[in-house]
Amino acid sequence: MKSKSVLNKGVIVIADISGFTHFVNETEIAHGSHIIAELLEIISKSNPLGLKVAQVEGDAILFYKKTEKPTLEGIYNQCEKMFILFHQHIKLYYRDRICDCGSCSSASALTLKFVVHYGKFVERNYVSW
Repeated sequence: MKSKSVLNKGVIVIADISGFTHFVNETEIAHGSHIIAELLEIISKSNPLGLKVAQVEGDAILFYKKTEKPTLEGIYNQCEKMFILFHQHIKLYYRDRICDCGSCSSASALTLKFVVHYGKFVERNYVSW
């Protein structure tokens, strides 16, 4: 398999759940994995800039978009929307939890952080020989 590389200009956003490692190591896996899956879905769907999902890795989503430099306001609004919807969902777990397991009772300790970069990046398409 060889790769074909294309140089692009655009934005990369990583949305990462803080507290994930402790959450999955110290709580029940059945409810914990369900909670994390729901939160990742909420993050991926709250996407006013139309970013593409490049990869989901555990507790983080790597988004990208080939574009000219986005406005600071646009980036801020993107991250703010993800953050607010994430925490609204966390509050629902706290208010309406169906059980007192470690996952359901400690989900409120999770939060969301972002890394944003604009510049050149390489997009690789792997092709078979």
